Amino acid sequence: MEGLGLTNEVLVTFSLGVAIGIGLGIIGFILGKILSPAKEYPRKRERYECANPPRGRARGLFMMQYYPFLILFLTLEPIMIYSFLFLMEAHRYVLNTTLLFGAMVAILASPLVFGIYYVRRLELWSAH
Repeated sequence: MEGLGLTNEVLVTFSLGVAIGIGLGIIGFILGKILSPAKEYPRKRERYECANPPRGRARGLFMMQYYPFLILFLTLEPIMIYSFLFLMEAHRYVLNTTLLFGAMVAILASPLVFGIYYVRRLELWSAH
């Protein structure tokens, strides 16, 4: 069962990568909360144009209407690419490739739901 041992190594490596990635994300979030200043300053919430303090009327309205579509694209593209790669190995290790693909889809499900939710909220993206 040499093939099974290799597959277990791959699963351990994948699991370690996911655990390290989530751990670094949590550490970064905690450090951001600890190190960021808690006091609110009035200038902190003001708009800036190219890092210059605001003067007068804004030149134009910058709408972020395509941001959720970008999130959808950046979520769906890896799923499609990895599904192609997993299909090449599915004939040898059906259960393992299914578990890996399911784990990857589960990880990418929250950004996908976020993007779909905010794409449908048109009031956020309209100018009026």
